[in-house]
Amino acid sequence: MSNKYEAMVHFFTPEDTDFGPWSHSPQPFLHGERDLPGGNLTAGFQVITAPVTLEDEPILHREEETLFFLGASLPDVFAAWDAEIHFYMGPALDKLEKIVITEPTAVRVPQNWWHGPLKFVRVGKPVLFQAALFSGRPGYIKKVKTSDGELLEFIEGEAHRKPHTGERASVAWSAANEDGVARYTDDGAYDAAKAPDWENCARVPGYIPISYSDATTLLHEKPALSRAVAKSVLAMPKETTDWGSWMPNPKTYFRGQSYMEDATYHVGWQIFTGALNMEEAHFHQGKDEYLFFMGADPMNMFDFDAEIDIMIGDDPDHMETYHINRPCVIRFPANVWHCPIRFRKMKKPLLFQAAFQDGVWGTITRSLPAEGAQQKQYFSRKYTYDYMGDNVRRCKFNEEKPCIVCGKCFPRQENIE
Repeated sequence: MSNKYEAMVHFFTPEDTDFGPWSHSPQPFLHGERDLPGGNLTAGFQVITAPVTLEDEPILHREEETLFFLGASLPDVFAAWDAEIHFYMGPALDKLEKIVITEPTAVRVPQNWWHGPLKFVRVGKPVLFQAALFSGRPGYIKKVKTSDGELLEFIEGEAHRKPHTGERASVAWSAANEDGVARYTDDGAYDAAKAPDWENCARVPGYIPISYSDATTLLHEKPALSRAVAKSVLAMPKETTDWGSWMPNPKTYFRGQSYMEDATYHVGWQIFTGALNMEEAHFHQGKDEYLFFMGADPMNMFDFDAEIDIMIGDDPDHMETYHINRPCVIRFPANVWHCPIRFRKMKKPLLFQAAFQDGVWGTITRSLPAEGAQQKQYFSRKYTYDYMGDNVRRCKFNEEKPCIVCGKCFPRQENIE
C-alpha cells in the first residue's frame, strides 16, 4: 500500500481510562490529527456505567459537534436503554435550555453555542456516549471572571491545560426553562417498543423532528424547548431494514438532514454478521468520510475477528487493496476514490460505522458515456460522472420522502453475484 494511503489508516489500541468507576475501560478514541494527519474529527466510544456530571459549567467549541446517547448493546440500542441525562445548550450563556434525555438521542451542537453541564442523572443500564467534534485539535472555550473582568479562555485539551495566572472564577449561568426537577424517570421507565418508527421520521416539507417521543413514562413533564433548540434534538429512529440476514435488526442510524434540519453529520451504527460485498468505486466531493471497523460489543470493541478488503486509489483504474484484520478507522479526504469493500472472514460480528462530515450523504461514480452521446457534445468526454445522494434520491413508494435506504426495493445481497 502506498505511503499516502497508509497515512489515512489508524489502528486503535486499548486506552485505559482513569476517569472513575462511572467510565468503562478500556475504550477506543480517535484523537483527530494526532492519530490521522490532516484529520478533522475527534470521536470516542465511551461507555458510561454510573451517574456522573461531565463539565460542571458551560463551554463552547469553535467547531460543530454532534452528541449521541445510545444503549450500550448493538445493534438494538433501544432494548439496551435505561437512563436519564440532563444537558444544557443555547446560543448564549443567558439563553441555555435544559434538555432531558430519556431515550436514545442525538443532539447537534452548532459551532459557538454554549453547552453543558452534561449530567448522567440515572444509569440503569450502560450508556454508549459518542461526542463527534469536527476538529483535529480538540479544545474548548469557557468564560471566567478575573480581577480584570470577564474573559474567554481557550483550553486545548486537558493534557495541554496551561497553569492559571491570577485568580479565576466561573461565570454565573442559568437555564431559561430550568424547572428545579432533579429526576424525571424511574428505573425501567422507557418502553423500547414505542421508539420512533424510522419510516415516519424522514423529513418532508413542514416536518419537525421528534425531540421527545412518548416512549418513556415520566414522573414530571419535561421542560418545553424553543424551536431553535428542539430542531437540534432527535429521538433516534428505530430502523428495521430488509438487506439480508447479515445485518441484524433493529438498529439506528443518524441520516443527517433526512432526519434533522441543518444537520452537518451522517453516521450509522450497523452490525455486520456475515460475508458480503458492498458499494462500488466512488468518491465524495467537498467533505471527508471516516469508516470505522470495530468489534460489535461496546463493552469490548477490541474483540475483533474478521478480515476485510477495501479498495483505495486515485481513480477506478489505479486502485490498491488494503487489508483490515483489527479495529481501525480510515479517513477518506474529499475526492479520494474508495470501495468496493469486501467483508470476507466474518468469525465475529463487527460494527461498521460510516461517518460523513455533511448532513447530506452522496457519492460520485464513473461510467462510460452512453453510445452516441459523444457526438452530441462540443468536446470529447471519455467518462461520465454520476452523482447520487440523499438530496436527489427519493423513496420509490412515496416521492415526498427522501430515500432512507430501507432496502425494500433493492435486490437482496445474497442474490447478488
